[in-house]
Amino acid sequence: MRERKSSTIAVGTSGVLCLLAVAVLLIGGGCSKKETGPTERTISKSEPAAFQPQLNSDLIQGRKVFEEKHCSQCHSIFERERKIGPKLGSDRVYGSFLDIFSTLWNHAPAMAVYMRKEVLDRPRFSTPELNQLVSFLYMLPYLGESGNPRKGEALLQEKTCFECHSLGRKGRKDGVPLDALGVYQSQVILLQRMWNHGPEMIGQMESKGTAIPTFSGNDMTDIFAALTESATEKSRKVFLGVGNTENGRKIFTDKGCSKCHAIFGKGGKEAPDLGKAVSQANVTSLITQMWNHAGTMRKRFAKMKLTWPYFHETEMNDLIVFLYSLNYEDKSGDAAKGERIFRDNRCVDCHFKTDADKQKIVGDIKSANAILFATHLWNHIPAMEAAMVTQAVPWPEMSGQDLRDVLAFLKGQ
Repeated sequence: MRERKSSTIAVGTSGVLCLLAVAVLLIGGGCSKKETGPTERTISKSEPAAFQPQLNSDLIQGRKVFEEKHCSQCHSIFERERKIGPKLGSDRVYGSFLDIFSTLWNHAPAMAVYMRKEVLDRPRFSTPELNQLVSFLYMLPYLGESGNPRKGEALLQEKTCFECHSLGRKGRKDGVPLDALGVYQSQVILLQRMWNHGPEMIGQMESKGTAIPTFSGNDMTDIFAALTESATEKSRKVFLGVGNTENGRKIFTDKGCSKCHAIFGKGGKEAPDLGKAVSQANVTSLITQMWNHAGTMRKRFAKMKLTWPYFHETEMNDLIVFLYSLNYEDKSGDAAKGERIFRDNRCVDCHFKTDADKQKIVGDIKSANAILFATHLWNHIPAMEAAMVTQAVPWPEMSGQDLRDVLAFLKGQ
């Protein structure tokens, strides 16, 4: 991953958004519907709402917590600088909220050693702060990798895009130019344009006997890199951030996606359940899956006599990050397994020692969600470490599933 400053985190998906714009142009020439590009007004609307116990896709907020709690003194993310702790990347921050939190929890003893050495206090978190930090870590895989413009140009040639389009001096001279798409620093715009032109473009290609282009791997990012490199307006750039999950949830319903797709069993049955089908992949993977699905979807829409959904301004950006967010929320755990874990880790020795002790912890957790539960756990670490040292009890390492089970057990008391 290229070196980036914290202030530029929100635009880390520039490759993704640009790819979307290219895909749109690749689909066909003009569009019968008027399209609107992202504006300052719509970008401001994508700012996250007040804290809720769910994914916060605003990377700036999470990075701010990462800095203020001194995580950056030991861990690097975008920087190339070698630091004390492991570099935090997509291979280390994968899974739901509690899956990611469990990595922090299990790291607590080693963290204590380094913090004493550096004369730092262990950070405490409010519930919103912990959610912002874990959301930030959850979003890291989403940013994806930088593209290769040479591969992108080769793909435009291979996928026969140059038969209808031009890029710089390449392609059809009187074709629809792709150059202007490089202004948008996000591949998702590429998908949005491709999607909106999909029915027209696919129809034209079918009439010519040309194969509908599908993509894999880092193809979309490479195409976007080619667009960005060929952009004629180098000084003009439009940054969109990574989208807003709540806006995306509404768009999913408003565009009729829920008529065919379910999310964890709720919704239509005509197409795959996206809660199960969409994994925590990067933005390139998500937009690739969505575009490759367009041909099948077009046939189904024609059969069901449904209107093709068009996206405007930042709508596709919000939808994609919403789909990415689906696995952030933790499912319910197994209370019976949680009871065993609670006993095996000797949590009962302190917390269920008396009825008063039991009532206190149960009262604190009874109505808690996963994020509030994790906040209680983390802020309890200093007192817990002191008690465990005196009693010679080993640190209770737990997986995300272990934490879900323990939470289910405590909530059931």
